[in-house]
Amino acid sequence: MLTDIRTWQGYQQLYQHCVNQAANITSAETLYKAAILLSKQREACDTTATYDSISQPMPQLPLPLWRIEILLYLADCYQLHPLNRRLLLLAGCCSAIVSAKQTEPLPYPALAAARELKPLPQAASVVKVLSGCYATERKQPQWQQALLSLLLTQSEYLSNQGEWQTALATRLMLSQSDYELDILHQLLLQPAAELTQQPATFAHLIQNSRFSELRYYDNKALEHYLTTSAEHSAPILALASQLNRQQQDVQSVKLAIGIIGRDALPAALAQAELQYYLSALHHPWQGVFSQFCHVFAQALQLFMPQLQYTGSRLLALCCCAPLWLDPLYQRTPLVSRSGAGYQSAFTPTLHCQSETYLPQLIELLQLYQLDNYTAAITAWLQPNAGQRLTVVSLNLQLAWLSSLALYCAAPVQPVNVLLRKTAANNQATVTAENWLQQLAQRSQCYYPLQLKL
Repeated sequence: MLTDIRTWQGYQQLYQHCVNQAANITSAETLYKAAILLSKQREACDTTATYDSISQPMPQLPLPLWRIEILLYLADCYQLHPLNRRLLLLAGCCSAIVSAKQTEPLPYPALAAARELKPLPQAASVVKVLSGCYATERKQPQWQQALLSLLLTQSEYLSNQGEWQTALATRLMLSQSDYELDILHQLLLQPAAELTQQPATFAHLIQNSRFSELRYYDNKALEHYLTTSAEHSAPILALASQLNRQQQDVQSVKLAIGIIGRDALPAALAQAELQYYLSALHHPWQGVFSQFCHVFAQALQLFMPQLQYTGSRLLALCCCAPLWLDPLYQRTPLVSRSGAGYQSAFTPTLHCQSETYLPQLIELLQLYQLDNYTAAITAWLQPNAGQRLTVVSLNLQLAWLSSLALYCAAPVQPVNVLLRKTAANNQATVTAENWLQQLAQRSQCYYPLQLKL
């Protein structure tokens, strides 16, 4: 586990210094600064927490530091965005220092740390993670729970037990939370010393994509590749099962290639590759994003019927893929509750306005041979004053706004405004309510009110 002994020793010495000076940590600011120093020192160790390192910890490793190792291991299991990984590490350090201050073990150290840091404005993000812990004991509904808080809670549960396997068995036996069981399942799936590396970054997808070569494979070579790659063949088989007239379950890759057809196959291969990359991120909002993407694909079919079925699905997935990469969603509950009522945290409109959305989308369009939509999407997302939108831009925007109105309860008025701007296919005589009714019937959409861990 240790690659730099001196750096690691410095980390432990810093922790011991925080413990020795615990009596002087009387203010929220002092605690927060100490936790920042400790978290930065752990990052400087540049070591990865492995299954062996948490199941067989070093004898001299203090319990709070072992807890942090469990936390980092879980962060890697869930492919946390670097910003969220640092936030989780900082929250774990705050909890560790607060628990070290006490002469008796604290039952809920994360909540104690949240109370101490609450007066500090710059610690708001950390307080949010800490205050969301122990959701089961607090009877917090699933839709209010956030992944980072669940991981921090689990690290504290396991580190308060004795022997590692006993701790896992105890939590499996006592748990009353589906989320906790899912997190424990991740630990049980990793008996090896190292985690299987997953494509954790967007750059990894762009650099390691095989689409440019696969699209030129003949049927025999493609059949061999898909047969030996279950993660990429599954979406192809699922698509063929949807496309065949009898709606039968297709299990043969060769038959699936024949059903999809050579013309539609490149888009199907691109979609399979992108879906595999996104699912490997283990995003807690996977179900929400997938459902919204399905609704958007159906909307594209309504407004752009000339698109092939596979083409509309690929275009929708490219437009929605940047949502998976937004660090905000990874650490946010699905629905928040305030004095004004309940509010969904899924706001794709705000993400479209970010600096990263359009560049990422353009790279995906170029990668998957959808360059012909680049100009239309750019004109839609970054309109210039006096610029006349093309029919393609209008239809893309109509499909997107209709999906937002149906799935996110966005205002319907912008859809009606756009419908009046175009006379294509007599759309000017159709109201937004008619389109939304058709879209609801086609998509059968729903909003999952729980994380997918």
